[in-house]
Amino acid sequence: MLNCRFEELGHTAEIGLRIQADAPEDLFACAAQAMFALLRAPVDPEEPPIVHHIRLDAYDSDSLLVDWLSELLYLYETTGALFTDCTVLRWTPTHLQAEARGRKPLVAPSLHIKAVTYHQLAITLDAEGWTAQVYFDI
Repeated sequence: MLNCRFEELGHTAEIGLRIQADAPEDLFACAAQAMFALLRAPVDPEEPPIVHHIRLDAYDSDSLLVDWLSELLYLYETTGALFTDCTVLRWTPTHLQAEARGRKPLVAPSLHIKAVTYHQLAITLDAEGWTAQVYFDI
């Protein structure tokens, strides 16, 4: 079970998140969970899960986070499923392998995320663990 902590960050024409987790793999999984929580649409537990295996390479961990969340948004747009159950199988600052499980929502989402941005993007590690800050165009 993931130990996810996140809070919404407001901004004009954007919405942001600050996410905290104990390990980088958990941080990326929690970021997915938090992004889909912004849509405020519960998943239908009766729907069969849609499973995707994702493999990404990027220049650095910031770019990897943007690519990861962008890939999940693309999968949401093409399947209609909210990928709230993600397991990061392998993570380095430039590589990610994960399994994403999603289900279609019970109701239409109340928010539409257009894109993941680099605006004020940050990933940090301190004594309390890993923290990411990310904003989305809405």
